Formats: sequence, structure tokens, C-alpha cells
Amino acid sequence: MAVILFDIDGTLVDTTVPMTKAIHEALEQLPHLSKPSEEAVRSGYGLAGNAFWEHVIPEATIEEIRQIRKLRHETLERAMEGQHVLFDGIYEMLETLHADGHTLTTASNCGVHYLNLILDSQRIRPFMTAPECLESVSGEKKADILTAHRLRHGDGNYVMVGDRKSDVEAARAHDFPVVLTGFGFGNEEEWALADHVIEAPADLLDIVNA
Repeated sequence: MAVILFDIDGTLVDTTVPMTKAIHEALEQLPHLSKPSEEAVRSGYGLAGNAFWEHVIPEATIEEIRQIRKLRHETLERAMEGQHVLFDGIYEMLETLHADGHTLTTASNCGVHYLNLILDSQRIRPFMTAPECLESVSGEKKADILTAHRLRHGDGNYVMVGDRKSDVEAARAHDFPVVLTGFGFGNEEEWALADHVIEAPADLLDIVNA
């Protein structure tokens, strides 16, 4: 059995539409700042902490970013109400891997609020064992999340599943095999760095059970 570490955005979900809506609503309190496009939000996924906000709203100060992040907690909860943001086939893939006895968990550069919102709103928390994110481990880079999982789960077979270069870098730091999603937010240059690229969630089953 394997310990399978899942990134969130571009791997399990695409929250671009509700996230953009939530950011726009938060920015109503800061009307001097430009509202980002969906493409700007999407291209920022994978960046850690303030780097995401500096990419999405480059003219914002650190204090303004702090204010936006606080406002976004409430606006995103509203924007996510009733939204199904899992990629097609993800729920079934997680259900099957969990039933097969694999340990599933998360390794995302997001914050705790966002992680919990995704796990609960998409009803996938029951599949996850001790899910972690960059904030929950007080880390600086994604490899720190993998370190926390290794301490918890011990030696074994690990697989990192993501969609961006940051996922590959984290996996390589621990010598874990890495699978990238061809349906996520990555590109051909990033896919070339992975051990496997999957075109559909079900493809992961064959790789893990090989």
C-alpha cells in the first residue's frame, strides 16, 4: 500500500471561478486596487503564501494583502456555497484508492481555512488521513509538508500527485515518485519533469497499483 500525497488546486479541484468572485468581493473594501482576471488567479495557483497575492494583485502592499486574505475567508465561503469544483472523476478515484487500503492525504501550499473548506464542501475529508498544508506545518516550502508526513507515516511507499513544478521539486527533495495531472494548471515543460502524467484521474489507479 502507498501513502499518496495530493496537491489541491489543479490536482483535485478547479476553484478559479469562485476564487475570483471571492477576491473581487473582498476588493470592494479596497476599491483603489484592480480586480484580477480569472486567468491571473488561475496562473497564481501553486505559489505559496503571499507570493500568490503578489502575483494576483501586484500593486497591493503587504498590509493590504493581509486585509484581503482576512476578507477572503468570508467571501470565499459564500462563493463556494453549493459549488462542485472537483475535476470529473476525482471523487470516484479517491473513493477507490481509499477502499483499496492506500493512505490518502494532502500536501498543498494553501492555508488551513482553504484546505478545510475544500475537504468539507466537496465531501472528501473521509478519504483523507491527517491532511496537511503549508500553514498547518508552519512551513516555508512544499517539501516541508512532505517532511511532516514522513514523520507521521514513517518509511513506506510514497507518491506525490500534483500539477506544477513546485510539486515535482517537493517530491524530488524526498526522492518520491511524482505524478502530474495533464488536466490541471501545468504545462508541457512542467510535465516533462514528472515520472508520470495522467490524462484522467482514473489513470492514477493503474500507476499506484502497478
